[in-house]
Amino acid sequence: MINSESKNIKVKATNLTKRFEMLETTSNKMKTLFGLNRNKGQEFWALRNVSFEVHDGETIGIIGLNGSGKSTISTLISESMTPTTGTLEVNGEVSIIALGTGLIPNLTGRENIHVVGLMMGMTKKEIADKLDDIISFSELGPFIDQPLKTYSSGMRAKLSFSIAAYQDPDILIIDEVLSVGDGTFGQKSADKMFEFREQGKTILLISHDMVAIEKWCDKVLWLHYGEVKAYGLTKEVLPQYINFVQWFIHLKPEEQDEYKHRVRDEQLTYTVEQLREEIVDEHGEATSRTIRTKIDEQLNSIKNNKLSIFSKGLLIVLATICILGALYYTSSAQSPKALADPVYFFRHQAFSTNTSFSEMIDSELAVKTEKTRENASETTTTEQPNISEKAATSETTETPPKSTSDVTITSTYIVQEGDTLEGIAIAEGITLEALQASNPNVSGNTIYTGEVLKIPKSQTTDKTTTANTTTTEGQ
Repeated sequence: MINSESKNIKVKATNLTKRFEMLETTSNKMKTLFGLNRNKGQEFWALRNVSFEVHDGETIGIIGLNGSGKSTISTLISESMTPTTGTLEVNGEVSIIALGTGLIPNLTGRENIHVVGLMMGMTKKEIADKLDDIISFSELGPFIDQPLKTYSSGMRAKLSFSIAAYQDPDILIIDEVLSVGDGTFGQKSADKMFEFREQGKTILLISHDMVAIEKWCDKVLWLHYGEVKAYGLTKEVLPQYINFVQWFIHLKPEEQDEYKHRVRDEQLTYTVEQLREEIVDEHGEATSRTIRTKIDEQLNSIKNNKLSIFSKGLLIVLATICILGALYYTSSAQSPKALADPVYFFRHQAFSTNTSFSEMIDSELAVKTEKTRENASETTTTEQPNISEKAATSETTETPPKSTSDVTITSTYIVQEGDTLEGIAIAEGITLEALQASNPNVSGNTIYTGEVLKIPKSQTTDKTTTANTTTTEGQ
């Protein structure tokens, strides 16, 4: 029997509760974050007024039916979550071993040792020094270099336990891991656990394996749908739990469902007033006054623990910047100066698709293809002149010029600072009307730096080609 009075406290929970708000939709969750949700979601009290102490060198079994809060209490002790009310004192470094926790399926076992080890606070040197021992303890052999997704549940449990076992924590939480291991590994795990305990370390074992609980644990914490049903020596508490389980499994299915529904309703309808009454019953009116005041302060802190006005404003500004950035990136604007005139940007550029790289390549290929065809046409005309070709050329020459709406687009031009539509048309050898017809989004002669203009086929080139053809025919 362990003399708890002579040992230091490693874990102490006092009037501990954990409340979750069961919000149905993502929009309600976002509204709650900003403090805008007036429709309060249903509350679920996963833990209700839980109190217990754990001392140096003790191995505590945490038992109870599924959904009783066993994993919730382990998560609070590992500081992955914070309690709603009450106090939780944890003295020492905590390592939690749960099936698959922190493991990455696509990485090998060896790679997971490095990743999980770093997550647990180990240095690279510590991992390198202990790597061979971890692999040997896991009994995975050649499988250590295989992807984790090929592992069985037992192999994953071995890897998880081996990594945590060599972290050398002060408090080791084992959540349903040993129950999936084989007999030989279970004995090794037990030896390691007793080794930890002899070193003055504390172990919390969460398991449905009553044989393991009876064999390894000094005390048992029986959680029953969020409440402490019993806490004490294993030989005193474990028989009570076994008797309850036997009673429960002999109920008819509809009676089991009715029982579960009733205790779940108690977790859903639990209130702070009930918590206050329980504290008064435990400590008396005078002593409980301080505790109740502290609980009120904790609840008010949670109620007011929403985003501040500054935080809300900052999020709105960041969201606006992200939206503008996305619009600018996908728009036809090519210069950040476009944002200097928001009205023009939104009217003419924000929803005008940016010319992609592939479209530019296609445009260049089209130009080259057109030039190749023109060269081939000129060569054929020069080498094989005949009457029919002259007639065709004559007809082509007499054909009236195409309208601006039929002009072929051959390239694009990015407007530079100081450019005008007329200047661009002259530089490209086209008419102002053709340029405006190819860019109907351009209003009058107004263009914007960074804007992408579509350039039609050069009319100067057409005239030169026609003149060359006429000269050739004359010769």
